[in-house]
Amino acid sequence: MTDKCIYCGMEIGGKGVVRKIDGDKIKFCSQHCAVMFEGLGKKGRMKAAIMTERAEIISRLEEERGTRIITLIHRREPWEEKDENYISIEDTEHVLMRIRQTPQDKDVDLILHTPGGLVLASEMIAMAVKNHPAKVTVIVPFYAMSGGTLIALAADEIIMEKDSVLGPVDPQLGSMPAGALISLLEKKHLENISDDNIMLSEEAKKGMERVQKLVKWLLEDKMEKEKAEKLAEFLTGGYTTHDTPIVFEVVKMFGLNVKQGIPKEVYDLFRTFEFGACPRPQYARY
Repeated sequence: MTDKCIYCGMEIGGKGVVRKIDGDKIKFCSQHCAVMFEGLGKKGRMKAAIMTERAEIISRLEEERGTRIITLIHRREPWEEKDENYISIEDTEHVLMRIRQTPQDKDVDLILHTPGGLVLASEMIAMAVKNHPAKVTVIVPFYAMSGGTLIALAADEIIMEKDSVLGPVDPQLGSMPAGALISLLEKKHLENISDDNIMLSEEAKKGMERVQKLVKWLLEDKMEKEKAEKLAEFLTGGYTTHDTPIVFEVVKMFGLNVKQGIPKEVYDLFRTFEFGACPRPQYARY
């Protein structure tokens, strides 16, 4: 196998440039890359090395599956102090850019590992996944809850393991489920409910209707209309807690195109992340 530069990822022609850094002999494609890498500092050099390793893993996986690999993984990065723990607008920009840069006839694999996140961010990614003309497969090695499930529903195929999980997609307003806020008006007299909660209940109703319509649209080409409507109502209606795990067999029972068997390289990719403390999925914003 041809050596690749740890800084720029390019193949190293000939002998390359060897420098001793942090006690290790490292080969670079050029003097420029050696100097730039050395100037990054310890954490910067760690990031460059890990990103190069990930690029090699993704390249192998793309060659094996004949697809464009896109990742949306929320795990702690070894060079950072904080956890990247929810789907953000920045994630949306990254995923949409990668999808738009993919030829329309090229299949896409989206590796998804997330507790969920912002409503708008999740919806935009789901719409981009559905609108890509070629096949889009969502790969869920562990969990894709809430907004992650919304994105999975948009895919042509979902690959999971027997104990991988998806979850309900009922909207959450702050820490309160939309379904609970809506039912509040039925359980108490209006004069006994605060103005704030009345307004939240109205927003919850609008939010639930919006997400339900989106889920129906995502499912319209995957199953009969009546079945899609029932599934959309179940997933968005708040009939279970927001962290209820939906396992492979249940996803299959829903009638979605789901298969077992996560590629080995996906687990090689996860090995490059730091498995530190991470917020539980039920704390997701959506």
